[in-house]
Amino acid sequence: MSIIGTNIRNTRNKKNLSLKELAKKSGVTEQYLADIESGKKIPNQKLIESISKALGISVDLLEPSYFSQYFEEDDEKNEPKAPKHKITDKKPIEEDNAISSALSKAVRKIPVIDKMTSVKDFPNKNDIVDYKYEPVFQNKATNVPVGEFVYYIAQDNAMANSRILKGDLALVFITDSIRNGDIILYTERNKCYIRRIAFLEKEDILLYADNYEYQPILSSQRNINIMGKVVRVEFKI
Repeated sequence: MSIIGTNIRNTRNKKNLSLKELAKKSGVTEQYLADIESGKKIPNQKLIESISKALGISVDLLEPSYFSQYFEEDDEKNEPKAPKHKITDKKPIEEDNAISSALSKAVRKIPVIDKMTSVKDFPNKNDIVDYKYEPVFQNKATNVPVGEFVYYIAQDNAMANSRILKGDLALVFITDSIRNGDIILYTERNKCYIRRIAFLEKEDILLYADNYEYQPILSSQRNINIMGKVVRVEFKI
């Protein structure tokens, strides 16, 4: 299911607009809009702007920032009160269990992969070579679906000018909400690549490196599987 498609459908229903009406206002066919809402097609940035204008809302309401849920400050009234210290006669094993439980909420386990043999149930357990532990932001991991992030070990120097070198760990946010110029992780013919993406006319896309030694690839959305966007990189020193 597409995040953008779901937001478009929900907003359209709230405004009592039919598929046909919104499609006409947005300059696309009714079937194409239906495919976007169902997640079969990913709209480019220009089309997202057209649809948001037709709905009379901000683009951010269709394509919200994916980091907002982690860094958004909580209201003071929602802040948990510090627990009072008290003497307890609980057994050490119960205390250890409590500490383990607290630590499990303070960090999250993110899989590390270096290939992709299947796009089903991504990341596939057979492709996982390691795990990294990341701190939880603002104690909000309990509301975040498991498997939202994955680390991918870069296999080439195609994105060297973006400071992603072979062997570096690229943190990938698993999403289908992709914008022009995003660095994405995608598969084509059972091989993984990290490249920038540019949406062209219809379903055509350009996948390009920022290292001149690697040639750009003209392809179609139908020929690739976009797994997510690179949001951070960890490199060796």
